[in-house]
Amino acid sequence: MPSTNDTDVAIPFGISARTGRPLNALTDDAVQAMLNSEREPAAPLADRADSAGVAFAVEGGIDANDLGQAGWGVIFAPDVDQAVKDALKPLLDHRRTQAEPFKIFDGPQGYLKGDTAESWLGRRNIRMDVVNPELGVPFYLLIVGSADEIPFEFQYSLDIYWAVGRLWFETADEFRQYAESVIRYEKATAVPTGRRAVMFATEHDFDAATQLFMRQVARPLATGEAGSSSVWDRQRFELETFFGDNATKSTLANILLGKEHGTPALLFSGSHGMEFTSDDPRQSDLQGAVVCQDWGGFGNIKEEHWFAGSDVPIDAKVFGLIHFFFACHGGGCPELDNYDRLNQQPRRIAQKPFFSRLPQKMLSHPQGGALAGLAHIERAWAYSFQGQRGGPQIQGFRDVIGRLLRGERIGQATDMFNIRWAALSTELANLHADLLHGADVPLKTLGKLWVARDDARNFMIFGDPAVRLRVEDMPQG
Repeated sequence: MPSTNDTDVAIPFGISARTGRPLNALTDDAVQAMLNSEREPAAPLADRADSAGVAFAVEGGIDANDLGQAGWGVIFAPDVDQAVKDALKPLLDHRRTQAEPFKIFDGPQGYLKGDTAESWLGRRNIRMDVVNPELGVPFYLLIVGSADEIPFEFQYSLDIYWAVGRLWFETADEFRQYAESVIRYEKATAVPTGRRAVMFATEHDFDAATQLFMRQVARPLATGEAGSSSVWDRQRFELETFFGDNATKSTLANILLGKEHGTPALLFSGSHGMEFTSDDPRQSDLQGAVVCQDWGGFGNIKEEHWFAGSDVPIDAKVFGLIHFFFACHGGGCPELDNYDRLNQQPRRIAQKPFFSRLPQKMLSHPQGGALAGLAHIERAWAYSFQGQRGGPQIQGFRDVIGRLLRGERIGQATDMFNIRWAALSTELANLHADLLHGADVPLKTLGKLWVARDDARNFMIFGDPAVRLRVEDMPQG
């Protein structure tokens, strides 16, 4: 059995479909290349870091969970077909009755090729700062556009202060299904889920990453730490766990089918995600698929070992569900490797950036779609839940989960990841400056901060950032 005590190595949570082995860890050469090209963090990051530990992005006096104060808007990419806009119109009309201000940013007012978050805001005479919706850009923003039309980086930056979600499907019918699901959930007399959550986490006796996640994240989240009550108990949610040998592909299918106990309001999963090479025709359909306990060992991995979008049952009961999952490529994949700066031309890992199929299938399910997904773009790393000395630091996970269980809108509930990104960016810049002035800063320390920073940045909301669990209307259990 491999040791899980070595926390000096950045461990990614992904498995290569080509080799059947874990993805490569970060090397000292890669860290050195990062130092040669890394710039100081943007001013908005430093500004947010000054307020680290305080989860706010709207002006004082504005209730971020009240759309009547925080507002809601949609940003369309230039190439969005009219059929997609027509499919989303019921959702836009629904939000129009709730939000003040309500804005549709389309055409010249929408995203224009080459826009950064700063330049898009600048055309509205707004800077990256604590949000005042009355200036013209609502706090909640839904981006509608493919990943190659609107870059992930635009969303990352805009999300520093605004509450941003992304929506993209292959067909107009999928957009229509998602819109109808959100409206039906918010208007339903009875909520389709009870105060129940599920945790799903693998643990392989041959794999250091899943052992580490189980020990440092899954079990402490499930039971609480150092005798303290768990986040589930504090919010009066019943929790069911499927860990280790119980975290099989069939089990995950049964969770989505709502067997035995019905649909959970929140599903949290932690595992490896599948990675396919850019020349593999399966990549766009299977990238980010959840590696389940069925996987038997290094060197060989097959379709029966992972759970992909195509595995979501046609009769699944995911209506009213929020899925928070930790795995490489769970939300999507960029064109270029975010962590390869060894060459003048970074390594291409996809023909073009794209969103993973699993969250798309869950949100657009014909029997009623999930409300939202929270997942990684690119790789997910162990450093996202570790402190400076390698010990577990899962306050961010617990904060996000607690806010979701309290009924906060997901765009506001996930703000802790933005604060962590800002704080780590500032710390990394300070250490980099110390290094340039002759200080002895270990490469592993810099590499750890670099990965942890981008890991926090790369969490992305898939779906309307204004959705929330109707906790007050849920029956117990």
